Amino acid sequence: MADFKNLENMDIDPPPFSRPNTRIGVRYIREDIAVAVCTISLFNFGFRFQREIIVELMDISSKGLLIATDKKLRVNQKINIFLKFENNRIFRRPGKVVRRADGPPYRYGIQFDRLSNSLGDYLLETQKKLIFK
Repeated sequence: MADFKNLENMDIDPPPFSRPNTRIGVRYIREDIAVAVCTISLFNFGFRFQREIIVELMDISSKGLLIATDKKLRVNQKINIFLKFENNRIFRRPGKVVRRADGPPYRYGIQFDRLSNSLGDYLLETQKKLIFK
């Protein structure tokens, strides 16, 4: 059995070139979810949705997701995210771009406007492979 009495003496370095995890929550690596993003533009009498952008899902949680695309989005830009699962169930969640990594392809951290328990439960329920980040 391992001796955990001297944990303060352990020397644990992060891998080189790693970025700290800035999201709280379990992030799932999923290949069975198609993701589309619609940017929101404000015109004279309300909101107008622009064209849909198909993006690559890097990881997802009930609080947000990480996507990759060659299209440019602005940080703090309001967007709608459409998540389509293999069984054709679709979730629509409003959110905003909270960070961007240089590219192309650009990587965007997207935060949902509010916590989605139904999406979180469905992610866990439909998880086939246990791959977390």
